[in-house]
Amino acid sequence: MLWRNVGFLCRETETTDALGKPFKTFLKTMVFCNEKGVKRSEFYQAQAQGYRPELCIELKACDYSKEGHFEYDGIMYRIIRTYPVKNECIELTCQALVNDD
Repeated sequence: MLWRNVGFLCRETETTDALGKPFKTFLKTMVFCNEKGVKRSEFYQAQAQGYRPELCIELKACDYSKEGHFEYDGIMYRIIRTYPVKNECIELTCQALVNDD
């Protein structure tokens, strides 16, 4: 594998502004990854549970620390499933976030 794509593992944190109103921010960690296709059977099984997997990413397992979000090509995704694969790698199955603004 060539690890030529770059993504960001994102850990969600909640902070407050000057008025004390809470808002969410993300702490991002850059990782090298490979984009993979979502498998057909996995797609249909997830649809039955109400999820919509749109992206599958492979990265080194040592880079992943149970973050809940992944940013790739400027789009923020929620990690809905992880799966260990060969050669000390892990697959992240992700669903795009809907902007609440």
